[in-house]
Amino acid sequence: MRKFIFLTIILCVFTANAQEFKLTDTYDVTNQRTVGQEEEDTWAVDVIETKNPEKTIATLNIADFGFLDEMRISVLEEPALEGITEILKITLEYNACCSSTKEFYYLLGEDGVIALPSIKNEYAYEPISDIHYIFPNQSFGKEGTILRAALQYTETYTIKDIKVLRSIAWNDDDFDTEDAITAIN
Repeated sequence: MRKFIFLTIILCVFTANAQEFKLTDTYDVTNQRTVGQEEEDTWAVDVIETKNPEKTIATLNIADFGFLDEMRISVLEEPALEGITEILKITLEYNACCSSTKEFYYLLGEDGVIALPSIKNEYAYEPISDIHYIFPNQSFGKEGTILRAALQYTETYTIKDIKVLRSIAWNDDDFDTEDAITAIN
């Protein structure tokens, strides 16, 4: 019985860990360059594979580069989407008068890279809600579907409520033409 309980705990831990984006050094940013007028403070950076710097995954135009506080690159492995091996998430964090984040999502797979519309969350005070993508292998995920959802939190930062804003049935579509989504708290 003890072996069964121990095995169950280990499987739960591995399942929980497999469902989260994890920081990675497999990808990096390079080639910072200005875009347009210098007064605009917009820079372009290339997202590359660390071991293969010639391979550009995406190019990000980062507005208000001078206010950029942190850039994080994380991956979600085996997202349970046909033809997709991993999802790359790049989070830009700004801290000026108000804090905000902008997230870029790239689905990496057999046929190349597919970009989802970016998501921007702005926080005036403590974050009580924000918007994220939820993929099939994550908690609250739905098989064969990418959810864009607003998450509301309790005072202890646990998820209180989830409101699905859009449900995208996975069919290898290209989402580059859609505008970014913004949540303001």
